[in-house]
Amino acid sequence: MKIIKAITTMMTMFAATFALSVNAATIELSGTTSYSSAHPSGNPQGTISSVVNITDYLPGASSGYLIEEAIPNALDANHLQVALNAIGAGVVVNDFFKVEPAPVGNFFDSSSLLVAFQGFLIKYGTYSMVGLFDTPITSLSFMTHTGQDVSHIAYFNISEIPLPAAIWVFLPALMGFIGFRRRLTAA
Repeated sequence: MKIIKAITTMMTMFAATFALSVNAATIELSGTTSYSSAHPSGNPQGTISSVVNITDYLPGASSGYLIEEAIPNALDANHLQVALNAIGAGVVVNDFFKVEPAPVGNFFDSSSLLVAFQGFLIKYGTYSMVGLFDTPITSLSFMTHTGQDVSHIAYFNISEIPLPAAIWVFLPALMGFIGFRRRLTAA
């Protein structure tokens, strides 16, 4: 009887250890920033952080962000843009499409729609995780850091925030003035 109890205890400990090692990926956050913006479509606010280990949750993503306690809770393109601006992501959100309810399982494939995307958002509980990709993709496996079910997803495209055209005209003129000043002080 004691042997069976010892074996049962050992099996329980092994199962608990295995369960903990399966969900061992701990989210690593940096640069947490609160944001709030008055906007005609609402007052988007919340907290956004950079996710250091985003590829553990959205494989292939070049950068990632976690938005917590967003108000309103369901993010739209404007709200996502306000959050990304607050953390200094340097991108513009384009072609934002929300999919509700989320697909069954942790896989999304848009290839049948002939749609490629560079940004992906998963919403679960009070969290929204955002991944940005260097090149457009058509499918993605994903997971959450809490193990919660995903309530909805969104995919979108991004573009870099361009430098104003005037900077390219202003910079050479500025360099010319600096060179002219050096000549005057040397003479």
